[in-house]
Amino acid sequence: MAYNQYVLRMKYLKITAVFILICGFTASPHKPAAAEADAKMKELLAQKDYFRLRECLQTAGRALSEERLLYYKAFVSRAFNDSEGAEACIHTLLSRHRHRFAGTVLLSLLDLRATNYIYMHRYRQASDVYSEILHTYAAVLDSSEIDAYQNVKNLFASLANVEPQRMHRQGSREIASYRNTFGHLMLPVKAEGGSAEFILDTGANLSTIAESEAKRMKLTLLEQVINVGSSTRIDVHSKLAVADSFYVGDILFENVVFLVMPDEQLTFAEIGYKINGIVGFPVMLQLEELHLHKNGRITVPGSVQETALDNMALEGLNPVVRLYSGSDTLLFTFDTGAQNSELSFKYYREHKDNVEKYGRRQLNTRGGAGGQTNVEEYMLSDFPIRIGLKNAALENIPVSLEEYAFNKYFDGNLGQDVITQFNTLVMNFKYMYINFE
Repeated sequence: MAYNQYVLRMKYLKITAVFILICGFTASPHKPAAAEADAKMKELLAQKDYFRLRECLQTAGRALSEERLLYYKAFVSRAFNDSEGAEACIHTLLSRHRHRFAGTVLLSLLDLRATNYIYMHRYRQASDVYSEILHTYAAVLDSSEIDAYQNVKNLFASLANVEPQRMHRQGSREIASYRNTFGHLMLPVKAEGGSAEFILDTGANLSTIAESEAKRMKLTLLEQVINVGSSTRIDVHSKLAVADSFYVGDILFENVVFLVMPDEQLTFAEIGYKINGIVGFPVMLQLEELHLHKNGRITVPGSVQETALDNMALEGLNPVVRLYSGSDTLLFTFDTGAQNSELSFKYYREHKDNVEKYGRRQLNTRGGAGGQTNVEEYMLSDFPIRIGLKNAALENIPVSLEEYAFNKYFDGNLGQDVITQFNTLVMNFKYMYINFE
């Protein structure tokens, strides 16, 4: 059966609209050790390999000047979910060392600061930073980058008066969730206007709701229209809504932001499937730790557990997991809303000979918000992986022959076909790891 056919992949809102421009600082390193360390860290930052960048900081950070150290530390802090640490580094850099940076480096810092504000639900500040970028750096941005920044500026400007999202929970909780026939994890949710069942999806950058459902549940609708990219590369026009009170099971959240999609974009008539809504990554992140069980049950422990696994990072609003396949160390985005895992065009480019030798070429239908499209890909068999202390194998995994923005810098996307090989998946966003039991 064709991979991921008709599966919703509603995500990839381009919060970080421009790839970090890796340029030199205005001051040159004074020592060979500093120059070597700086060059290596620039390369790792360009590759978005925050794991090795953090390791490099730990081993070679003392060779750097204060501003270089803080610069890389800001990105590492954000990647490992330390919002306060990232903001402290950025504040010091912009207040004390702004004159030492080239303009494009300042642009990358401002972009990072906006993303950090989004994580802290400080929407007005995020919009203000995007306005500063558009005002100051329009000359170095191309038209598509300007459009992307304008889009996210408009999005967060419309949320300027929305209070930060808050969670209210005491002790451990169990959510009466289950897997539907399409493999999606379904959660009971409730707002002022009634209850429903939504999908749990780490790949959704923001929670999502069908327009008719938003009206039925009495969410506050905002009129700002934005463009949302999808896995089919078809842009979808969306509005926003806010739930003043929103329950996931019996856990109360306040001020939850939703993308509001036209009903037809979340309806798959060919298989008789309509999606009412999606509980996205920002809600899961605030829970700190979730245990997803094979039978569909979800538990939220009263206290989070620290381990030495340390195998998850964040890029924009996407979780990224470090895993291993043979002698390769790979970075995968992590998507509980995808039925099947896949390997990216980056992986194909770096393993082209083996993929073409051992894979079979095929045509597949990719479905998502905005419709369906046919894509060519290779299919590999018996693909081994190791995540943490656990080994798994994928009987079949497709290799994309097209590049998508959400995993341009990563080797693949991890889906339900890995998760369901184990009894329990633990996702911990405080100590940044996933584990299987």
